[in-house]
Amino acid sequence: MTATLAIDQAESLRQLAGRAKVRELSPERLQLREELRVISVTSGKGGVGKTSVVVNLAQTLALLGQRVLIVDANPGMGEICLKLGIEAAYRLSHVLSGERTLEETVIDAGSGIGILPAGIEMQQYSALSPAERLSLLQGITRLEDDYDFFLIDTGSGLSANVTSFASFAREIMLVVTPEPTSIMDAYALVKTLSGRDPSFRFRLLVNMCRDAEEGASLFAKLSAITGRFLEVQLDYCGCILRDELVAESAKRRGVHSRLFPDAKASLGFRSLAQQLAQAAPAAQTAAPAEAVPATTQWRNHELSS
Repeated sequence: MTATLAIDQAESLRQLAGRAKVRELSPERLQLREELRVISVTSGKGGVGKTSVVVNLAQTLALLGQRVLIVDANPGMGEICLKLGIEAAYRLSHVLSGERTLEETVIDAGSGIGILPAGIEMQQYSALSPAERLSLLQGITRLEDDYDFFLIDTGSGLSANVTSFASFAREIMLVVTPEPTSIMDAYALVKTLSGRDPSFRFRLLVNMCRDAEEGASLFAKLSAITGRFLEVQLDYCGCILRDELVAESAKRRGVHSRLFPDAKASLGFRSLAQQLAQAAPAAQTAAPAEAVPATTQWRNHELSS
């Protein structure tokens, strides 16, 4: 990134933040209207189907009458648009360069779903200062009155992309698969994010399960580990069964839950969407660790052998 581009980018971000509503902001929490659900969908490692989860969850939430904005914050990939067969005229990189406003980049995907495509290289996002990243997130809040849900598809791992968007979201849906590396990387991510802010609410979604018992067993295992070494709220939001029709959906460049509404995976997304639509926002339900009673969602027992 040249010095001129960096200056232009910083100026664009200052203008972006300046046009946002006046709010009391901190680097750790942006103030959003209480009814808005902002969920960061992330993972400790790639290849767990995180983007597929975002697209299908958005579709099923929309069928329930919810307005959903997908924030494609997976740098440089553009997978959201690819999966939906949509061509993005503008991306977040055009906002950073000052070529377009943030509102001009939003794509209307129909059925109450909007997409804010990323198209921003990892090194470009990582080069932003914390204040500049905050200005970018503050700009996104201008869209809050048009939607009921923000679903943020982040990168995987512990990059600045993941941690800053997680701070913005407050609710973190952690996607894992029944693989040892996925579980280990998920624990590392929970440890890092909860170390930054213990009030984060983590929801665990097990993807590509053989059956419901496998998903519940994986949750019990991971929650036992976090309960022993960390103080976090870890909720189980179910599992998505392995479905051979998912590959067929990818070939058609369509949303699985729309093409095959009665397939195994689609039924899982329907259950997940109903659960989320009925739940209260995390800001209204989160409590300090010492005030939360021991439940099946708080695993403070010893890790079994």
